[in-house]
Amino acid sequence: MLLPTPLYICRTFLRRARFSTEARNNNYFFNGPAIPDNSLFSFHPYFFTEAEQKILLRSSLRKLDSTSSRLNRRRRRLLSDQTNSASLPTSNLFLPDDLYEFHEGHYDGVIHGYREMHVTSWASEDVDELNPLLARLKGLVPDVKMQTHILHLSSLGEILPHIDNLDASGSWILGVSLGFPRVLRLEKADSPSEYCDVLLPSGSVYVQRDNIRFEYKHSILKDEIFRGEVKTGGQRLSVMLRDLK
Repeated sequence: MLLPTPLYICRTFLRRARFSTEARNNNYFFNGPAIPDNSLFSFHPYFFTEAEQKILLRSSLRKLDSTSSRLNRRRRRLLSDQTNSASLPTSNLFLPDDLYEFHEGHYDGVIHGYREMHVTSWASEDVDELNPLLARLKGLVPDVKMQTHILHLSSLGEILPHIDNLDASGSWILGVSLGFPRVLRLEKADSPSEYCDVLLPSGSVYVQRDNIRFEYKHSILKDEIFRGEVKTGGQRLSVMLRDLK
C-alpha cells in the first residue's frame, strides 16, 4: 500500500481548509500563544493561483540560474522539460537539490542551504506575464522605493531565529512563498514563550511591519508538523520586497 506523500497531505488539507470558516478568516494558519495583530502582520494565504505561482517561480529560478555554472545550467535544461506540465503542482518546477549550487551557510550564520540574489530587472521574456503580478504585490504596501530579493532554500535549508539589521532595514517587508509549504516562527526577542507559528503554503503572501520586525525574532523551520496535521519541508523560494531606509 502506498502512503500519501507530505505534499499530497498538505495540498488535500489546504483544499478542504478553503471552505472552513476558520480558514477563511486565516485563523487556521496561525498557531501559538501570541498571534500578531493584523496591523503588524497581514497574511493572504491564497493570494496567487497555481498558474500565477508557476510564472513567478519559473522566472525567479531563471534569474538565479543565470549566475550558476555552465555545467549545472546544461544539466538543468536537460531535465526541465519534465517539470513543465500544467497539471503538475508548482513544487514540481524544482529539480533535485544536487542540481543547484546551494551555499551551506550565510555570512552571518543565519541562513543554511540557500542561494539568493537581489533583482534589479527581470528577464525580458518574463516581463509581460510578471508585471501584473508584481503590480498586485506592490498594491499591498506603500508606494515607495523598494528592493526585490529572491531566496531559494534547499530541501534541508532553514533560516534560524534572528532580528533584521536595524541599520539596513526599512519599516516593512513583504514575502511571497513558492514551492513546498514551510512554517514561519515569530517569537518575542525578550520572551521566547510568546511565539506564533504561521503556515506558509505556496502562493501565500505576508507583510511584516514595524514592531513585529524589530521586537520579534523570525525563522523558517526546516521540517515542522504544523498543528500536528500538516507536514512541511522541501524546497521553498521566496520573493521579497522591502522598503529602503
